Amino acid sequence: MSDGTAEGSSAHSKSVIVQRTYRVSPETAFDAWINPSSLAQWFGPPGFTAKILTHDPRVGGKWRFNMRGGEDESLHHFGRFIEITPPRKLVFTWASEEQVEGWRDEKGDPTVVTVEFTPCPEGTKVTVTHEKLISDIAWRALTRGWGGGLECLEDFFGGQFT
Repeated sequence: MSDGTAEGSSAHSKSVIVQRTYRVSPETAFDAWINPSSLAQWFGPPGFTAKILTHDPRVGGKWRFNMRGGEDESLHHFGRFIEITPPRKLVFTWASEEQVEGWRDEKGDPTVVTVEFTPCPEGTKVTVTHEKLISDIAWRALTRGWGGGLECLEDFFGGQFT
């Protein structure tokens, strides 16, 4: 297993980078991110559930999820798909309707998430990079969120991870 985080080089923006290796093919890993019924089963960190409200996986297509963490926490995240290269890469914008501090870039635009699916001898390394974060609060929350999400993806795959 390889989990990691890194900050971007800009003094005003940060990046979260998390990764994990699973004993599944790149096609299987990619499908878990692109198929709405699969996403609803694992997306989000432990303790959260994702209700998929919109999911149009094509370049320019929109996505929108409601993330619930208990009775009191509900966040609506949304964005557009920028790049879809099966089964290697998925890029989309990310914003929150609740305007969580720092979850937009310096100009007020959505941040950008890149998910890469790299074949390796053990199966597939999934790397999530969330860029253009402007606050430490967002960086910490999304580091935990994406790291936890990759743990939940492991459970979805039935523990098939290295």
